[in-house]
Amino acid sequence: MTDSLAVAAYRPRRTRTEGLTHRDGWAVKRIGITVDDKLPGEAELAAAMDAAAGLLPPVNETGAAFLVVHRGEEALWALMGWWELDILYQRLFRAELGTTRFERVGPDGPTACVWELVAVAHERDAWVRHVLGRPEEPDLAGYLAAGLCIEPA
Repeated sequence: MTDSLAVAAYRPRRTRTEGLTHRDGWAVKRIGITVDDKLPGEAELAAAMDAAAGLLPPVNETGAAFLVVHRGEEALWALMGWWELDILYQRLFRAELGTTRFERVGPDGPTACVWELVAVAHERDAWVRHVLGRPEEPDLAGYLAAGLCIEPA
């Protein structure tokens, strides 16, 4: 271990589910995160969806996905995730701050940051609660309605 590791204290970031969009048979839950008070707007959410939707496979039996759009300190990030039963597939995109020109992050790049993982954990828990925990009667509508709202003090 090193004593010279300079780490900033973790502080929750404003995070909110921003409704659903539908694309090619998929129902995509949109989640915004921001380093400041201004959550990603409709133009940023739509641009992220346009960039990420091309990587969605043909719709599967669940048709459920989520898109996290995070205005961070270094970039505007978009993380698309979709469920195939008990497996989560993810793709990450990045745009320079002030733009919405998203490019896919390569396989040797990052996966997600600690704030995006809060949203992913929420989606995982909602998926287990509404779908995997109810094998006789999966509740996809309940999953899609399960929102997330973090308003730091």
